[in-house]
Amino acid sequence: MIEKELLEVLNDKFDLELESTCDDEFCRYDAHNDKYMAELKCRRAHYDTQLIEYDKLDFIKNAADSLAKDFLYCVSTPNGVYVFNVSNLCRDEYNFKWENKYLPATSDFGKSYHKTKKVGYIDINDSEFSSTLI
Repeated sequence: MIEKELLEVLNDKFDLELESTCDDEFCRYDAHNDKYMAELKCRRAHYDTQLIEYDKLDFIKNAADSLAKDFLYCVSTPNGVYVFNVSNLCRDEYNFKWENKYLPATSDFGKSYHKTKKVGYIDINDSEFSSTLI
């Protein structure tokens, strides 16, 4: 699945009415509407906990807070689609189990540069919405 397809699923299955920000190459989030700012991730493998980068969470959540919106982290895997309301998780003092990991600097294929990133994990059972439609 690619981001465009994930966006279609989110809008069709969950009625989120998100609009893509793909026209703005410098935008640090992928979609938005009047209530949400969203980050979309399409994973090729399924894990019961989904990785989220601290820097991404911090930036988008703060931007969403400043606009009185919630931050949604939307993930597709071969097993389904999971939508996490990160703003609600943070309000509930969710334990993301933050750690530093040595990971690729970007998800661009063919680039071998790695760096240490602070990452956390969200259990798929803590998703706001989910669907095994894939």
